[in-house]
Amino acid sequence: MSKVDSGYKVTTKSTVIDAAITVVVWYLFTIWFKPHVMSYEPGTVFFWAGFTALPAAGTFWLCLQMYKVTLAHQRKKEREQKSDD
Repeated sequence: MSKVDSGYKVTTKSTVIDAAITVVVWYLFTIWFKPHVMSYEPGTVFFWAGFTALPAAGTFWLCLQMYKVTLAHQRKKEREQKSDD
């Protein structure tokens, strides 16, 4: 059995920070999508723009998690190579 460990540990602090960043990104996507909603009522425009921004923000969350794991694994691999030398 392989002992592959990326070295990345999920903590409450990292999860809260990631959630806050994702909410900011969701809001930015909502602003970006507002001109594309075909309505003149501000509440309706915000609702549909925000609803449309949900999958984009979810994709951002997944990409952020994959990036963090990949970066942690890369750093761990570099440290192991330096310690072998």
